[in-house]
Amino acid sequence: MYNVSNVVGDFFEELLMGLFDSIRTDSTLSGEFPDLISRDGSFYMEVKSGSYLNCAIIKEKQLRKFNNLAMKRFYDVAYHSLKNMSGNYPTEDELRANLDLKSLFVFPISIINAHFEMSSKNDHPSGDTFVRLRESMAYKIFGLDEKVWEELKINPDDYKTVNLHEKVHIMTRGGHLEQEILNSFRPEFLI
Repeated sequence: MYNVSNVVGDFFEELLMGLFDSIRTDSTLSGEFPDLISRDGSFYMEVKSGSYLNCAIIKEKQLRKFNNLAMKRFYDVAYHSLKNMSGNYPTEDELRANLDLKSLFVFPISIINAHFEMSSKNDHPSGDTFVRLRESMAYKIFGLDEKVWEELKINPDDYKTVNLHEKVHIMTRGGHLEQEILNSFRPEFLI
C-alpha cells in the first residue's frame, strides 16, 4: 500500500515547481530548507497541502527551523477536493490522476507564524506539535477578515494581496518579492 501523504505532497511540490518556475532544494529530504527555491534564488517556498474538507498541517519544529534562516520564505498552502483517498483510490497512479488544485495560498512566513501562535496546538505522532490551517481560514486571512486579523495580532496594512488566478492567491509583506513571484508564475501549469 502506498503512503497517501507522500503522494499528495510530491504531487503538489511538482505542480508548484512548474507553476512558479522553481526547483527543489538539495535538502528537501533532510528538511533543512523549505521545499522549493525560485530559479533566481530570491525566495524559498515550503509546500503544504490538504483537503479542503480537512486541513494543511503546520509543524512547530519545521516552522521554528525556517524562522532561523536568513532568506525570504513563503508557505504555499494547496488544497484539493478529494475525499477518502486511500479508500477511493487503491493505487498511487489512480490517486495522482484524480488530484486537483482547488485553491492555493502563498503566505509569507510571518502570517504562518501568527496563525501558529493563535491556533490550538495538537500533538503529532512524531513527537512534534502542529496546528491546522483550514481552507476557510486561509480565505479569511487572505480576505483580510477583521476578526481573524485581530486574533493574528498583526497589522493587515503591512500586507498586500494579489489574485493571480481564481485558484491562486498571493500575499506579500509590504509587496516585497511580489514582482519576483509574478514573474515566475506560469499559469499553463494550472489543473
